[in-house]
Amino acid sequence: MRIARITSLPLLLTFLGVVYSNPIKKRDADFYSVRTFMTEDSSRRSSDSPVKYFHESIFSAHYDGRFADRSLSTEDQKLALKNLMQTYLATCKEIGVETWLMHGTLLGWWWNRKILPWDSDNDVQMTETSMHYLASYYNMTTYHYRTVRMPQGRTYLLEVNPHYLNSKQTDNLNVIDARWIDTTSGLFIDITTARYNHTHPAGKGMLSCKDGHEYRDTYIFPLRDTDFEGAPAKIPWGYKDLLLSEYTERALTNRHFHEHTFDIEKREWIPVNPEDNPTP
Repeated sequence: MRIARITSLPLLLTFLGVVYSNPIKKRDADFYSVRTFMTEDSSRRSSDSPVKYFHESIFSAHYDGRFADRSLSTEDQKLALKNLMQTYLATCKEIGVETWLMHGTLLGWWWNRKILPWDSDNDVQMTETSMHYLASYYNMTTYHYRTVRMPQGRTYLLEVNPHYLNSKQTDNLNVIDARWIDTTSGLFIDITTARYNHTHPAGKGMLSCKDGHEYRDTYIFPLRDTDFEGAPAKIPWGYKDLLLSEYTERALTNRHFHEHTFDIEKREWIPVNPEDNPTP
């Protein structure tokens, strides 16, 4: 098990700047590192198809039932998701894997470089080469991080779906290629692979994901450097076009959504009483 400590946000940024990747070698976590301390499995394993690899919990599609039996409170979940993203980005930088924000996480970046307060998951992507690298050398590895917000530390599990080798979109029960899992709360980050589709009718340079999303590579690369939740991050080159395609112009301009109003001066989504400010 590899241990990293993050004592504060400024130190996190320093930490990210001085870490070097360890020598490449096959890695596996010991049993104690990945064992669950739950007495019962709260995942949908028994009701899911046997060909599905990742099983979400019976109480929420955004929790892993192997590590939790209930959802966190709203505030605790926000904090856990922030820690989840910071540790994921730090780990990818440490092991030399290029990853970028996508979907709802990218939309959160658009507004204030933070997770949307009503979002309960994070979405990232990487290339097929990077996913194969994770599967070959880092599958089932664990990482222990400490911050001032979680002085006891938390252990995170990097787990790769063996079905990542199947690039066909017909494998619709395994559209998530890997996950970064908080083994304390059960929350996770979905990691999907953007693969070159050499037989795409639109011609060369088309990227496809198993979840049905398709992009021309010039909308993704070169990646832009930025920050997200206080940590260095990367986003697609054509981020605005991608967001418009997935969410429409309204999602990029509407400051009243999901019982929140975006405060331009504070650059924060502020909860409101839905009776006073109904969602349009």
